[in-house]
This record gives sequence, structure tokens and C-alpha cells, in this order.
Amino acid sequence: MVAKRWMTLVLACLIGLLLSTSALTQEASQVPVNVSEGRSWGIGMQAGLPYGGLISVRSWLWPTIGLEGIVFLNGGAYNLDGTVTMRALFRANDATMTDFYVVAGATLPLEGRTLVISLMGGFEFGFRLAPMLAWNLEFGASYALDGYYNMTIGTGLHYYFPRKQEIALEF
Repeated sequence: MVAKRWMTLVLACLIGLLLSTSALTQEASQVPVNVSEGRSWGIGMQAGLPYGGLISVRSWLWPTIGLEGIVFLNGGAYNLDGTVTMRALFRANDATMTDFYVVAGATLPLEGRTLVISLMGGFEFGFRLAPMLAWNLEFGASYALDGYYNMTIGTGLHYYFPRKQEIALEF
């Protein structure tokens, strides 16, 4: 099971590396464009160690404040395992191609394990050719309420839906 998680994380990192190098080789435009501007909510995959993750939904409620929910379920009706995570995101630096944000959240492992609280920092990389697509890397620490501290790392790939434009009506 641990080898499978490592393989998933390595594969996600390789895909992210390929996407980021393709973004670096793109020709820069004359006027810098902030690729994270205009994003509202997104869906994707968020993987993390040591507590897992899979399906992720993110919403940037305001330009600097967002929420994220992550769900990973494994097993069947009688032996369900996995994690449910809720996190708050604070975008500390909004640059043209890369944003830095701080994440605070809680993970509830199923199967009777204890609640885990985490605090992380993350980089979200955008792409000029696909401005609604973003890849992130996160790092930080977590504390399980049963007394265990862990280093936490994660990566994810999200597709964001654009904000709806307000329609101005003239009479």
C-alpha cells in the first residue's frame, strides 16, 4: 500500500514537472498576464503524504481566501476506509505565473483513527496556454490529536472554472 502511494506521488510529480517545463518554454507575451486571475472553483486531484487524498474541490471565494475539500475512499460498504479533509487557503503572493499560499486544515481518517490538524505552504503554478489549469506543490507539518507530529508534503492538479462576467444592463 505504501509503495502504491509513493508511485502515485512520483507519477504526479513527473506529470507536474513535464507541465511546468512546457510552461517555461512557452514564449512570454509583451504584457504579463496573471493566469490565476478570474478563477472561481475547481476540481481535480490532490495527493498528500502521509494522509492521502484523491478527489479535490477548491473554491477561491475572494482573490486571497479559498476553501478546499478532499475525499479519499477505499473499500466496500462494510469495510470503508479513507480520509475526509477540509482546508482553508490564504493566497499570500499572487504573481503572474506562480502563487504562494498558506493552508490550514483538518483531516479525519475513517476507521476510528484520530483527527489530524495541518499547516502547510504551497506553490501553485499556472500555464499560459491553459490558464484555467494549475499544478501545486505543498509542504508543511501536521499534528494528530493522539500525539504524533509528521512532516507533510502534497501535490495536486486542478481545473478551475472561470468566474461569470457580470452583465451590465442599460435602460
